[in-house]
Amino acid sequence: MNHRGMALLAGLLLLAAVSLLALVAANGMILQRHQAANFGDKIRAAENAAMAEAQARAWLLSRPDIERQPGCLTGCVLPVAIRSPDELPRSPEFESAAWWRINGVQAGTHPETGESIAMPAGGREPARWIIEELRFEPTEASSNDPAAGGLAYYRVLSRGTGSHPGSVAVTETIMARPWEGDFEVSSFPPVATAAPFCRQFNGQYPCGTQAWRQRR
Repeated sequence: MNHRGMALLAGLLLLAAVSLLALVAANGMILQRHQAANFGDKIRAAENAAMAEAQARAWLLSRPDIERQPGCLTGCVLPVAIRSPDELPRSPEFESAAWWRINGVQAGTHPETGESIAMPAGGREPARWIIEELRFEPTEASSNDPAAGGLAYYRVLSRGTGSHPGSVAVTETIMARPWEGDFEVSSFPPVATAAPFCRQFNGQYPCGTQAWRQRR
């Protein structure tokens, strides 16, 4: 009888150990699924920010010379949706969604009219972009064709979200863009990358993306 009781007790202990292992394994799988879902949601937020960035780049490179005050260095009249230097806060990536709604241009809409021009990016909040002119500098006289009278540098900020409140991606792109010359601007809505616009200068001037980073 004692042997039978010992065997039963050992069996119960073994069953409890196996059940505990199964519970730990199940919890680990659930945690992994949550981690994978969170990672995927952050990827979607970054993709939405990239979509907004592409539209901002196209807008910047589509502006004709007439929209920017010629040769102006400070306090300039700038194209629609382009901010003056030092107008934005130091860390816009930490500004609220409400701040981005007020100050940003919604991806998929025309900055001047607000009309829809493309499918909007997904996410909890629509993706948005902001362009800030950092500085403008005249260029030296050149016989190259096409020549530009000035070169400006810009900060392009883009914000995208995933499905969850914590899934937010904010990127910052530093761009260069020649002004004041006989050259072709890009199209808007965008149909291509910045390459055709920049290629026409044959490396005479900095053009397009100079630096990129994800700020959040």
